[in-house]
Amino acid sequence: MSENVSVENMKELISLSHKYGADPDYILAGGGNTSWKSEDIMVVKGSGAELGSITAEGFVFLDMDKLRVIRTTMYPRNREEREERALEDLMNSRLPGQNGRPSVESLLHAIIPDNYVVHTHPALVNGLTCSKNGKEMAIKLFSDNCIWIPLVDPGYILAKTVDDEMFKWTDSHDGKLPDYIFLANHGVFLWGNDSQTIDKKYRDLFSILKSVCSNTDAVKLDTEESVSDNFLKKTGHLAGSNGVALFTTGNEIRSVLESGESIINLQQSLSPDHIVYMGHTPLVYENLPEDQLLSSIEKDYRDFTKKWGKEPKSILILGKGFVSMGSSKKGAETARLLMLDAIRVIRITDTFGGPEFMSVEKVSFINTWEVEKYRAKLSENG
Repeated sequence: MSENVSVENMKELISLSHKYGADPDYILAGGGNTSWKSEDIMVVKGSGAELGSITAEGFVFLDMDKLRVIRTTMYPRNREEREERALEDLMNSRLPGQNGRPSVESLLHAIIPDNYVVHTHPALVNGLTCSKNGKEMAIKLFSDNCIWIPLVDPGYILAKTVDDEMFKWTDSHDGKLPDYIFLANHGVFLWGNDSQTIDKKYRDLFSILKSVCSNTDAVKLDTEESVSDNFLKKTGHLAGSNGVALFTTGNEIRSVLESGESIINLQQSLSPDHIVYMGHTPLVYENLPEDQLLSSIEKDYRDFTKKWGKEPKSILILGKGFVSMGSSKKGAETARLLMLDAIRVIRITDTFGGPEFMSVEKVSFINTWEVEKYRAKLSENG
């Protein structure tokens, strides 16, 4: 640990990370990130690390002066070259002896002036940020107390967009910032100089959103439908010799899988986390006998992998339930969590005009972006 970061600051950062990272209402899998900063140093979550169990070794120490240089650097217009250069500069901003990979959103953390920054992807919040009327409702509900960022490429472009919007805001608000930055199809950033300020902002945020949403509960599960162990074993093995498949069902799940509109919704992408951890689109089947299902799944799995250059992670069986797959148990469990989250988020968007999905172009970018491939690999390997 650097001598410029006190034990107390580090303990508070880890405590904040555990509080929100271990609560599935705020963060799932390796999503979200936290940071602490001074004028000279920023301590930020490492890419793909899980906040709920993170230790000091899971953070990366960065040089604030080098991060400030990135903010004013003119990068190539070409997307691939730009992201490669920006990532290289971010890696070079690490302090001597730091080997971890900092969160791709580190620059965004550095832009926000307060000591502590917490970025999460709550289903309740994403019911707003992933909705058709999200911006309009955010401005209505939070009055003059939030910045709305439209859907843009994550990484450098997102940070640059936030930087520009924050400058406009502070310029017109006597140098003051609002309490929240909402990112379309992504989540929320909030900040403070102590954990009490962070906690209060989250309490207020959740209180306001719950006051207008009729049902924000997690998706309830049951065992009224099932598939055989043999079916799951053979399906799991498609993902590798140690592959795992898990079946999930419940009344809401079965209802969603009986509706043509709902099924179409689950074939689209709400956020980068959904793309990374459960796949950008599932395989879909009628509720057929298992031998017929297996035969179709085996063929479609190969075709999907050939077409997209990555394996499918989710299977919808109409009116019955869904199967989540991974090359490890952790990968399959993570895919299941994100599918349940997608169902929940889509339900919450009904309050705000229904779901607004990511564009095909943005989905393609996430699917091929090296940064997100890195996160996906970590989610499988544990």
